[in-house]
Order: sequence, then C-alpha cells, then structure tokens
Amino acid sequence: MAKIRWYILSNFFKTFLSLFIPLFLIISLVYVVKIATLTTKIEISFSELIEIFSYFIPIILFYTMPISFMASVSSMFFRLSGDNELVALFSLGIRSSYIIRIINYLAIVLSIFLLFLSILIIPQSKNMFATFKEIKLSQARVNIVPNQLGQKFGNFYIYIKAKEDKKLKDIVIFNASKQGEQIFIAPNGEIKDDKGLFSLVLNKGRGYTYNRDRLKEIDYKSMEIFDYINYKNIGFKNSLDYWAQADDKKGIKGRLLFNIFTSLMPILSLYIIVSFSIINSRYQKNRLFLVIFSTSTIFYITAILIKQNANDIFFISSILLSIILSFYWFRSRIVRFY
Repeated sequence: MAKIRWYILSNFFKTFLSLFIPLFLIISLVYVVKIATLTTKIEISFSELIEIFSYFIPIILFYTMPISFMASVSSMFFRLSGDNELVALFSLGIRSSYIIRIINYLAIVLSIFLLFLSILIIPQSKNMFATFKEIKLSQARVNIVPNQLGQKFGNFYIYIKAKEDKKLKDIVIFNASKQGEQIFIAPNGEIKDDKGLFSLVLNKGRGYTYNRDRLKEIDYKSMEIFDYINYKNIGFKNSLDYWAQADDKKGIKGRLLFNIFTSLMPILSLYIIVSFSIINSRYQKNRLFLVIFSTSTIFYITAILIKQNANDIFFISSILLSIILSFYWFRSRIVRFY
C-alpha cells in the first residue's frame, strides 16, 4: 500500500508542478505589468519593485492553486486511465475509493492553506500595498523639480531655482482664488515631513495679495504652508478585525464568502472531477479539456455569484449541492464499477 500511495502522489505532484509553475508565471507577469503602470505616477527602485511584487504573491497563489489542483487531478487520472495503469491497480484489488482518499488528504491540506492565505494573509498584504502606494504618492506630490513650471504644492503653484535634498532656493509660489491672487517669494525654504503630513516652510520672504480693489504687501520671517490634499485613511488593525465588518458591509461579507468557497474548491471538486476522469480507454473518449474547463468554470461562476449576492443561504446551498453531486456521480460512475 505504501508503494501505491507513493506512486499516486508522485504522479500527482509531477502533473501539478507542470501546470502550476507556468500558470503562476503567467499571472505573475500580469501583476508585474500592473506594477509597471505605477511608475507613471511614482518612482520605484528595483528593491521596491520586489517588495511590491511580494505583496501580490499570496493573491497569485490563491487564484492559481485551486485551478492547478483541479487540472492536475483530471490530467493525472485521464493519463493513468489511458495507459491502463488504473486498470492494473483495480485488477489487484485496489479500490477506487482508496486511491481517491490519497488525493483527498492533499485536497484538505490545500484547502486549509488557501483558507489561511485568504482569511489572514491576503487582507494584510493588500493593506501593506495600499499603505506603500499612498506613501509613495505622498512623496511624489512633494517631489518638486527645479526650473520647471506647473508644479503644485497643496493649492499653490510652485517654482524653485535650485534644490538640495529638501532644502529649496529662490522660491516663488502662486495661488488664485475668488478672493484674489497671492504670490509669495523667498530666497530659501525647506519641505518638512511630519509622519506623512508635508509642509513647505519659507524663510525671510515677501508676499503680495491683490484683487481688483487693493494690493497688500507683507514681509515675513517664516511662513509654513501645508499640503491640504486629502489623504486616504488606511485604517487596519488585523485581518480578523477586517472580516468582523462582514455583518455590516455587504462587500466585505461577499469577499469573505467568496474566499471561503474558493478555498474549499479542491475538496468540493475532487470527486466530481474524478467521476469524469477515470475512464475505460477502450470504450470512453478522453475529454480532458472539457472536464477541466466545465468544472473550473462552474465553480468560479458560483464563487462570483456568491461574492455578488453575499447570501448565506446561497453559499451553504452551493456547498451542499457540490457535496451531493460529488458522492452521487462518484458512486454511480466509479464505485459501482471499480
């Protein structure tokens, strides 16, 4: 029995890796392109690129592993059936239920891993990416380039002649509003960063405020202008606190039910896939792609509907229906013969 168990597992892992690795690389490429689009708004170093990509790895794994599992199971049993290796095992008295139970243990482990990813890790990684992106956007907003027109700091247009780190020289800022127009000049200044709240400090300068009726002139020793752009409030304690909002927010509840159902796909789909993948090659045709496409499409459409409706009854009914169909098809198509 140990040799049979090793034989089935080795065949499964070879098939799984041959499907999972290309799919993982393809989806990773999509996310790399997505990350590359950020460079139009912010500057990203190579190390930061790696950091951002690491935030997406749990998401990529979550979406690629279930489909890789389903495709691997179907491919493996179709191949073993076509090579008559399953027939040889059945002729030795090995029951089909024993062979499937070997893979079922892997399905349970995979589902637990996917639940861990989707419930605990993915919310954290999404929050870390959102925080990183907001910080970089904040830094980009105050990345003032010397001798360039049209740059803004808060509500002011700003022009500088020279810059050394955060020290600025020969500064001119301008603001136009319904109350009038304002111009402030200063020989030097600096940009301050107080935990993400940026401000522009002007030293020993002069300011002009004018409209149709009057012109005002002031001399100042120091003036501080704050960046009043609204920052996103990214409040996040931990993943459990995030999912605790599911009762109050339909969108979060829908994502929670979607994640749970998708995580359970390896268990729910196993016996359905096996029911149509173990065949007698002399009398039945190899419909590998039809089985993989049909099963994965139905399960993912169901998961999307669960996410959109966020309905507990529909969620539970989908799981129960999958279990009932699994055992019905497995007993009627496989157990009665093998």
